[in-house]
Amino acid sequence: MKSFTGKQHLVIVGGGMAGSKLASDLLAQHGASFTVTLIGEEPRVGYNRIMLSSLLAKEIDDEQMALVDTRQMLANGAQIIAGDPAISIDVEAKCIVLESGKTLSYDKLVLATGSRARLLPIAGADASNVMGFRSWQDVDRMSNLQGSKAISVIGGGLLGLEAAVGLVKRGHQVTLFHRSDWLLNRQLDEESAQLLQVKLEKMGVVFRLGESPVALTQDPQGLVSHCQLASGESLKTDLVIMAAGITPEVTLAKKSGLHCQQAVLVDAQMKTSQEDVYALGECCEFEQQTFGLVAPIWTQINVLISVLVGNEAAFCIEPTPTKLKVSGVDLFSVGKIQATQNDHCLYFKDLAGHHYRKLVVNEGLLVGAILYGNVADGSWYFQLIQNKTNVSDMLDLLVFGEAYCRPKIA
Repeated sequence: MKSFTGKQHLVIVGGGMAGSKLASDLLAQHGASFTVTLIGEEPRVGYNRIMLSSLLAKEIDDEQMALVDTRQMLANGAQIIAGDPAISIDVEAKCIVLESGKTLSYDKLVLATGSRARLLPIAGADASNVMGFRSWQDVDRMSNLQGSKAISVIGGGLLGLEAAVGLVKRGHQVTLFHRSDWLLNRQLDEESAQLLQVKLEKMGVVFRLGESPVALTQDPQGLVSHCQLASGESLKTDLVIMAAGITPEVTLAKKSGLHCQQAVLVDAQMKTSQEDVYALGECCEFEQQTFGLVAPIWTQINVLISVLVGNEAAFCIEPTPTKLKVSGVDLFSVGKIQATQNDHCLYFKDLAGHHYRKLVVNEGLLVGAILYGNVADGSWYFQLIQNKTNVSDMLDLLVFGEAYCRPKIA
């Protein structure tokens, strides 16, 4: 069904990175065929969530947070509804009800509801001074803290480290808990993680590795005042930030009868179990995988735009490198980071210069890489992995990078 303008009405539920970029790109490329309504739960839409840690650390300002040009989107005919989340979908009648009571009809619907910070089931975690680190509003709340507070961060992944560094830069006393024995244990090995830890300790972050609070003690006002550890130790805290992963936001999808497992199930064309309803980004699941990195989500957007305009396209899962930037320290990780049987590891270590490389090779193929400090060759190593280039003839020089190996490839 098309409107009187001859255009199809596409409604996108979710004003985060995936939803706003889809809206922006579709209007820019096919604005003559679609009208677009973007619905956001948050008061701000179209911002770059990846830059939240930089905003918290005062490395950028509000103007630099934009992912898309919302003014241009409005000029291109988009309707943007912020701070008024969708609460129900009638897939038979093809209409959506918003929290305000407003009802919208659609021809095509895209769910881009993203994810939420995962709050660990710890006693006392229901206090108002326990929060996640996921939105601009979270940054506003942390930015408004007065004086020097004792803050506990639970989770030593990228998000936890970024929160800890940003808060230290604002003058707070930060203790970070991480259940694993080293930081970023999914991206780094123990040696490179130790280099990172030393760097961040010099900045003022205190680490408690191999442990996590077993309970949060609340004061008479219902606020968390102490973190209780399994050892019996009690640490004073004014604020607890949980950065222990994310959970796909599928409440609306499940309520609407869409098939879900970990997230909303989609096929290679990003179609859900209901006709004319699609999903993409962190709220979708394809071939038993969910998605938290930008690269595959951007690919999903391109696939969906092609599908919406009637072209053939299919999403497939490919290896994705992780390039991390934590407080001025460059990290790059892709593929296998822990060697197994028949793997061979190549190392370059300049600990004084805070430069570390580990390459994992199997039967002449590069299958994994960790770069700490100097990540200039990261994209080249990723290309070798992706292209399954035989590196047998350059094993003696491979760890030094592309400049040393180019003659051997030629």
